[in-house]
Amino acid sequence: MNKDQRSNSSRPKVLAISSAGGHWIQMLRLRPAFKGCKVTYATTYADYEHDVPSESFRSIVDANRTQKCKLLISALSILWVILTERPKIILSTGAAPGFFAIFVGKILRRKTIWIDSIANAEELSLSGQKAGKYADLWLTQWEHLAKPGGPHYYGNVLGDEASNDANADTEKTSQQKASTNKDEPLDTERSNISVQQNNYRAKRPIHNISDRRSNSGELQTDPIRYQQLGISDQKSFRVFVTVGSDVPFDRMVKVIDEWAGSHPEAQVFAQVGNSNHEFQNIDTRQFLSPSDFAAKVESASLVIAHAGMGSILSALKLGKPILVMPRLGYLGETRNEHQVATIERLAHMGLIEAAKDEHSLTERLAAFEALTSTGSIAPWASRILTKAIAGFFMSR
Repeated sequence: MNKDQRSNSSRPKVLAISSAGGHWIQMLRLRPAFKGCKVTYATTYADYEHDVPSESFRSIVDANRTQKCKLLISALSILWVILTERPKIILSTGAAPGFFAIFVGKILRRKTIWIDSIANAEELSLSGQKAGKYADLWLTQWEHLAKPGGPHYYGNVLGDEASNDANADTEKTSQQKASTNKDEPLDTERSNISVQQNNYRAKRPIHNISDRRSNSGELQTDPIRYQQLGISDQKSFRVFVTVGSDVPFDRMVKVIDEWAGSHPEAQVFAQVGNSNHEFQNIDTRQFLSPSDFAAKVESASLVIAHAGMGSILSALKLGKPILVMPRLGYLGETRNEHQVATIERLAHMGLIEAAKDEHSLTERLAAFEALTSTGSIAPWASRILTKAIAGFFMSR
């Protein structure tokens, strides 16, 4: 065996598996942890292969707990990937396919890591709760959800500054835990994370496209403001609306469609999912490829989205202002009220603008010229999170 072969065989073999959308984007933000590993990525959307061109990629069948037959097919596809790739470590950011991979990995005596989605700000997901029995490293991305016996907390995928700001109010509690839970992994280092005392919002420049009104009270465009934002003129104010790839969100898009009818200065493009509604004032498409989605976000002056972490992280990564409206569980739009909790937390951190319902969205759009405050996040997940994962890879 030559030197290169020995080096390759000594690299930990990792299966990084997740569902599509926000789960996948969170996985990609963990990539610094994978340095020195031989990684196979597996997810439910084949087009994501373009995101990891230099790594092995496997496509798996998607399913959720309401699709019993499809769950079996999904499980078999995941089992096949594990048996053929033969990873030493299995890591997942959710959801159901990731849980099954963790479950099988435990049976096969693989090292397993579960990182619950940052979308779960008030309680762990159902898969995340169950994963605790089978994950060797069981993590939450919100410190107030951490417990001595797990899940543990080492920052989140938003990056160091955002992670620190989110936990400024609970630093004292964390230090108390550090003094009492001596066996908790990396707890000493976690307790030494420097906390940013200034509010994250204060660091975000707020640009008002217009702060002038005519004698009649009508809003007038300040061309200098547009220039500062990289917008050539009023006609090129671009709004990108996205509802994710799972189900439509007509309740939100209808409000935007009505608003667009009285604001011809805004070019509105909406990705609307499998909607049957005929929108009158905006350009729409049901779905976008990952590359088209990224291009729309990059060219947007403002992103308006459901509270899906894929949409939110994509906008924040590019420093794009984003207005978020949550789906509601009691209306049957999602499984529970987790999106409400998500936007409350992120808005409190100053990362997003939030509209809790149609009335609130209408009010925010009425003052759309003020919706250009720019939030941004670090290129990668928190250093302590990626370090904890990397350390786990090299242990035992």
